Amino acid sequence: MRIAVQVVVPALIGTATGACVALATWLAEGRVMMAVAALPGMWPALFSPLALLATLGVVTSVTRTTTPSTAELYIVTYYSRDAHLPLRQLPGRVLGAMTTVAFGGSQGLESPSALIGASFGDLLGRARRVLLPDDVRRSLLVCGASAGIAAVFSSPATGMLYGMEIPFRRDVDARRLVPCAFAAACAFLTRAWLIGARRLAVAGEPPRLDGVFVLGVLLVGIGCGLGARAFAWAGAALKQLARRGTPLGRAASAGVVLAGLAVAGHVLTGRWITFGPGYLAADWISDGGGPLWVLCAALLVRACGTLTCVYGGGGGGVFTSLACAGVFVGQIVAVALGRDESHVLPFLGAACFLGAGYRLPLACMMLVFEGTASIAVGMAGVVAVAVGQVLMGRDSVSDAKHEERLD
Repeated sequence: MRIAVQVVVPALIGTATGACVALATWLAEGRVMMAVAALPGMWPALFSPLALLATLGVVTSVTRTTTPSTAELYIVTYYSRDAHLPLRQLPGRVLGAMTTVAFGGSQGLESPSALIGASFGDLLGRARRVLLPDDVRRSLLVCGASAGIAAVFSSPATGMLYGMEIPFRRDVDARRLVPCAFAAACAFLTRAWLIGARRLAVAGEPPRLDGVFVLGVLLVGIGCGLGARAFAWAGAALKQLARRGTPLGRAASAGVVLAGLAVAGHVLTGRWITFGPGYLAADWISDGGGPLWVLCAALLVRACGTLTCVYGGGGGGVFTSLACAGVFVGQIVAVALGRDESHVLPFLGAACFLGAGYRLPLACMMLVFEGTASIAVGMAGVVAVAVGQVLMGRDSVSDAKHEERLD
């Protein structure tokens, strides 16, 4: 029985989650969004208002609720007494996120992917709740969330710790480590087999390990920590502002702003960097990016696009968007120091900004070691993530996270 609940069942949850996430990613990002981005001229920007208006239609007619947000639902469920997800909301929440991403919203499928995996765990827990104790049922929920992130972010290491770490600001539910590891690994392998893995940033060859590199690592940590804190503050302020208007008014006004940001990003970079979770923007940087002022302006445009979606009721999450902002910060530091021949600083920036914004230090330290073969670079990444955590303070982009562990 112990092997079944620790290994076999999590592996099944991970496999099913990986397949579903692969299908949603392929359809929303790989087909519809890329087809929109390939339209001539400035036509793609006209779809940006539709990203939020169509999502509002899905929320109104299918999901029929906006609270808690899709990004917060797993955390709220983790702390509920029975740890059961509202499964009737799942189709609407997934469809709403896919709509936002497909038509050019600056969000990703991370939150619904975590819900897909957690739902598989919840269903199995409900089917056997007479025989399974509450702690085991909660483990299935947690490992499902880990599987969803491992699949959508193409990182089994990050996914493994996500489900255990995301409910807390300064803690981790390490009791679920084994089932989360098996679920995350199976989800990642399934997604990679079906549509291939896609990583936001790749470290590549190790850079010269000298004083300039050390300075770059410290600057990345400082920039990402302060940047994530500013992002969290702006997001909280926009959520408060959103309560004053009507959902239709917010979606319409935010859609117009999002279209303007899409055009601005395309004028700056020649690509639709505001589209989707951030892979198009990260690809532009890996292809050479631009001068320092263009990188700074593009970062501002991209971050404003994500915040606009938060205000306008976008159905996706900001998980990968945070990492994308870190890629920009790392590239800005690399260009400023004249060390842009390597992709290590953008890679470390992705881990650092994500770790600070969502308060996931362990998951993002694992992301660093997963993505580099150099122990020295890995330790540098740990330092950057730690610096970002310190500067983030007690803030987080998620309001639902608790300080302490659930007993």
